[in-house]
Amino acid sequence: MKRDLDVDAFYGALESKKSELGVSWRGLAAELELPDHTVFTRMSRGQTPDVDTLLSLSAWLGVPLETYAQGHVAAPDSRSQTLESIRSFLRADEALSEESAEAITSVLRAAYDQLAQPHQGVAAEPGLSAAR
Repeated sequence: MKRDLDVDAFYGALESKKSELGVSWRGLAAELELPDHTVFTRMSRGQTPDVDTLLSLSAWLGVPLETYAQGHVAAPDSRSQTLESIRSFLRADEALSEESAEAITSVLRAAYDQLAQPHQGVAAEPGLSAAR
């Protein structure tokens, strides 16, 4: 299934915050150390910037880039997908060191192993009760 970025919505959010803060496009590009401030002109015309630029802009907005993704996504259906998603958010949190993020992930992994319901058709591990 195809997914893409709603460039218009993303650009609109950037423009709104930029105006709110009284920053110019050139100033924003300098603040984020973008090599070219014309990226904003191209975005206003619907062009998608490179991934590194998108990530920098998303961080500046304080909103996950996923917020502006279009298209259908299947919900995570496995332990590893769920834990990896959480781990990614923890690693991106500037308040946590790499070691702290990994420690929290380890605790979550242990709790998940204890509390997750087995997938249909998969036998429960011995000692785990399906009743809650």
